[in-house]
Amino acid sequence: MASVTQRIGTYLGGVSKQSDNKMLPGQVRECYNGFPDATYGLTKRPGFEHILNLGTGTTYDGGKWFYIKRDDDEEYIGVIKGTNIDIWNALTGTAATVTFPNGTGYLDGTKDNYEIITVQDTSIIINSKDNVIADTAVSDSSYNSHRSVSLVLGTVINGAVYTVDITVSGSTQTATFTASSSSDSTEVLNAIKSDIESMTGSHAGITVTKFANELELVHTADMDIHAEGGINNLDLVAIEDKVTNISDLPVQSRHGRIIKVVLTGANDADYWVKFVAHNGVGGEGFWEETINPTVSIGLDNSTMPHELVNTATNTFIFREINYVDRQVGDDETNSQPSFVANKITGGFFHNNRLGFISGDNVILSRSGDFYNFFFTTAQTVIDSDPIDISCSSIRPTSLSAVIPTAQGVVLFSENQQFILFSDTGVLTPGLATIRTLSNYQMDRNIHPVDVGSNINFVSKTPGYSRVFSMVTRGQQENPQVLDTSRVVKEWISPSIDLMVSSPQNSLIALSGQSLNEVFLFRYYNDGQTNLMQSWVSWLMPGTVQFLAPDSDIMYAVTKQGNQFTLLKAALSQSPEQAIIVNNEGEKVNPSIDLYKNIASNAVVYDSVNDQTKCYIPYNDVSSLTPIIVIKGDTSSGTFVESGFTLTPERASDTNGPNSPSTETFFIIPNKNLTASGEDALDVAGDVIVGFKYNFDVELPRTYYRPDNRITDFTANLTIARMKFAIGLSGMMSFKVKQQGRLPYNVEFIGDGSTTTYTFNKRDLKFADRSDVKVSVNGVNETGFTFTNDTTIVLTTAPANNAAIKFYIDEWFDIQPVAEANQYLANDVPLNNETVFTIPIHQRTENFRLKMFNNSPFPVAVNAMMWEGQYTPRFYRRA
Repeated sequence: MASVTQRIGTYLGGVSKQSDNKMLPGQVRECYNGFPDATYGLTKRPGFEHILNLGTGTTYDGGKWFYIKRDDDEEYIGVIKGTNIDIWNALTGTAATVTFPNGTGYLDGTKDNYEIITVQDTSIIINSKDNVIADTAVSDSSYNSHRSVSLVLGTVINGAVYTVDITVSGSTQTATFTASSSSDSTEVLNAIKSDIESMTGSHAGITVTKFANELELVHTADMDIHAEGGINNLDLVAIEDKVTNISDLPVQSRHGRIIKVVLTGANDADYWVKFVAHNGVGGEGFWEETINPTVSIGLDNSTMPHELVNTATNTFIFREINYVDRQVGDDETNSQPSFVANKITGGFFHNNRLGFISGDNVILSRSGDFYNFFFTTAQTVIDSDPIDISCSSIRPTSLSAVIPTAQGVVLFSENQQFILFSDTGVLTPGLATIRTLSNYQMDRNIHPVDVGSNINFVSKTPGYSRVFSMVTRGQQENPQVLDTSRVVKEWISPSIDLMVSSPQNSLIALSGQSLNEVFLFRYYNDGQTNLMQSWVSWLMPGTVQFLAPDSDIMYAVTKQGNQFTLLKAALSQSPEQAIIVNNEGEKVNPSIDLYKNIASNAVVYDSVNDQTKCYIPYNDVSSLTPIIVIKGDTSSGTFVESGFTLTPERASDTNGPNSPSTETFFIIPNKNLTASGEDALDVAGDVIVGFKYNFDVELPRTYYRPDNRITDFTANLTIARMKFAIGLSGMMSFKVKQQGRLPYNVEFIGDGSTTTYTFNKRDLKFADRSDVKVSVNGVNETGFTFTNDTTIVLTTAPANNAAIKFYIDEWFDIQPVAEANQYLANDVPLNNETVFTIPIHQRTENFRLKMFNNSPFPVAVNAMMWEGQYTPRFYRRA
């Protein structure tokens, strides 16, 4: 046998579900609560700080959560539930004021119906549950084309007869005038005006208004008018609701007079004009293009996306958006957007336009006018006009998500992906084109995210979820699409319902409101290749309702038991507001979940029992292990209790800061942390409470590797020892699972009534309470809690003569040998690097190894080196 030594330089390969002999160096079988970092190595994930209790019970179950960042001083977390919107300041925990002048009827969807897009102070809320409806109002409900007529006089000819026949309700009366040599237009018009005003019967009441060369007739009944006179009987004409040339329009008219211009050219579009009098009544003025007075003026704002406006710090208003009405044309020349009578399923901003998707259509507003979806004119199309374009495909297409990119707008449906673009890079009605990109299935309820230059989307099967990464490569090239999750196939839960990304940290995270697990993927690219691609899993203190990364901060909304809480974690290893600083100036936040620097009045000394009671600011989570840390800064030479940690017992009473309510407290025995009393340490303001979480990494079987990508799985390999280089902290535990070794256990016999059982810890050695399992008559039980490290309470009393077993899973603690080092007495024990030697002396197929850490301090796995005996069993290796 040859003595060999090999090294694994990093553990940044993440989880792999391949067989051990196919894994690359640095990949692991499982990694819980790890955070791969190209600089620090595989670190323990950051702890989540408790910010605020949001509610209890089912208050926000199934709610649509969202995140708004106004600037560095204003960040908000909000939720839509029922017809209400609740918002909190994520920095201060203050509940924001939200007013609803209107629009609550729009909030009738479920969380999968909503999408929120934000620009500056305004967030647009889209509900895909109901169809958009056109406004039932018209611009002029009293308009009737046969009740308003213009009589336009041309040349006055001596001896010419000017006649106006007016038919009302089948009866015709005539106004006439014969011009003399001295007659002018005024005399002619006045005479005809006088005749009309003197008509009787159904013709009585016709209002006649004289302008420069025109009489304007208005009646309450329909009129059929014929006028003639002058040369070829064309010097007196009646204009009702149409002209064929704009030159036929009267020079003067009453204010608001509407006429349709009917054009006869093959490419000409009819349009409507309205007279605008300078004085607002009639006479001189101009004609401007207008809308057909009988068609809908536009959109029913109550069925369109609404806006949530941040009007001041911690102040919001939710209301209908005043979408711009249709100003010109009719349903042919300026039709309603294609989302009318359909559902709007998503929105986006691109090229200075607001865009919506509906069915297989993409609709973008007028350029620079976000709430205007109608053309400027019915006569032609200009570049700034809205864009309404459909995806052409032989597959059923219903668009559900959008990601704007530099190459164009990537559109997602359940079975296909498209890109909306123009060759010039500027989208206009004439240049916009949609082209098919790829044909991948995508879950319509999980919106894709962009991570820098990549787009990631989720595809689900009944048993698991896949994550695909798309890189667009220009407008005329197909994208590169990779199955990012291939290495962890069948590992990501099908119950995920949210995917978020942090481009600055090159990560994506997937969660579900029914899961307490977050699946996180992180990568590092040097500009050419991905040097790190790593999947890990985070086990959160409760079910994850929402995640929102922003720069180096990750916000989370979790539900522990029946309580919703807002949490925050710092993704950087040296946060600006560090809780613990050691003598060398190294800064850390504790690796604790739900950690909170509690108020001084929540720390109470019980002199009778010589213990300090630390009341926690949230509901207790009995399934989690409590922890207390005393914060402090020892860089100035002060060492009073800084870095003190304890796994306390818990109890409750009504003497806490919210008395007479019953509150849970953690117990620190034999210490007085308050400012008064015997041996007072005066550090009540430095107490941090929270819960432990386990950094748990299961390593693959070790093989001799002639090359990084080759494993010699046929060889006989005996591992003598392993040496781990651990950074950021000196604390790391190791567990080994050996073939043929039975687990620790203690046994009891049930009597039908007893639920509390006490044992000697020597008989049941464990590093963490989560290692302990309970079975009754061979069936595993989950209904139990720890009173302390030697007492377990079962939820239900086992039956008489039932066989009760408390046991440790097959993983045993193994004591490493740490190289001697030093740190300042009473200082926080944080070391940049510690080497642990693990004695093994087993054949590689006979054991498995885990790295484990549940301390409140950070830790990082940098590298591993193993030593052993290797023989190729007489096989010749090429």
